[in-house]
Amino acid sequence: MIREAWLACSLVLAASGCAPTDPPAHFASQLGPFHQGARVVVVGDLQRTAPLLELWREKNDEERARVVSAIAEERPDLLVITGDCVFDGASGAEWTAFDRLTAPLRATGVPAVSAFGNHEYWGGRDEADAHLFPRFPLDAGHHWLAIAFGPLRVVVLDSNVDGLGDADWSSQLAWYGAALRAFDADPGVRGVLVAFHHAPQSNSTVTGDDPRVQRDLVPPFARARKTLAMLNGHVHSYERFARDGKTYVVSGGGGGPRALLETGAARRHPDDLYDGPALRDFNFTTYTFTERGLSAVVRGLARGATTWTVIDGFDLAWVE
Repeated sequence: MIREAWLACSLVLAASGCAPTDPPAHFASQLGPFHQGARVVVVGDLQRTAPLLELWREKNDEERARVVSAIAEERPDLLVITGDCVFDGASGAEWTAFDRLTAPLRATGVPAVSAFGNHEYWGGRDEADAHLFPRFPLDAGHHWLAIAFGPLRVVVLDSNVDGLGDADWSSQLAWYGAALRAFDADPGVRGVLVAFHHAPQSNSTVTGDDPRVQRDLVPPFARARKTLAMLNGHVHSYERFARDGKTYVVSGGGGGPRALLETGAARRHPDDLYDGPALRDFNFTTYTFTERGLSAVVRGLARGATTWTVIDGFDLAWVE
């Protein structure tokens, strides 16, 4: 099946003049058995800096490799990527470079799922699908899906409104609402994480709040009884908000050029619970299953550093 997907991918890329040289490497296709103490790692924006932008934006190839190595050392039971695996989703060469970057992760046998970021869509939806899906068989060829792991459900959505188109956006919203209602009614489900690319709110100086996400994706999450946290990337930084009993984590610290955040009175959202500097560390979050819920630890890496530190931590309690 992977070989067939690779041939289809090659045809698409050859037509665009971006044919890769190697078949795509893929993550594990299924989860292992659930166990107490299992870990889910969430990371966003692993893409390298576009060559034309390197003159005025950070190039963080060493830090990207350290992010991947640190996650591999965690040996998570599930890896969730919130999009922007590459800076140019139409480039076979960029995806091949992504395969090389993530080789330490695949060597651990970790199953992984990825949302679609805006950079995946640079060449259009067909090319995005042809590159991403063979590498992430756990996505099962879907732009929106739910993964069951013990008492947890991980909902992965596609927040690229223009990329999906109005019809599929509406279909996704209908599925999303129905899935959250079903989880609320299922006594075996004790918590839900919702992951996608575009953050509903941020103090970023580079990207603003996303009004379509705020209008369409946040309300069902906020209404649902068992949703615990909304997990996003897009903003190359780290922020955490708590609103009406729900947690919102903006974590795009996988190695893309970091974004400055507004500070002081200039902040659009003064309720960021992480009291960090305007330019924040590279980061990823590990969610560990406990009897009471999920215990989250955010690890950070300063630019040019080799030693990781814990920059934040919080708990998400199961819902009965």
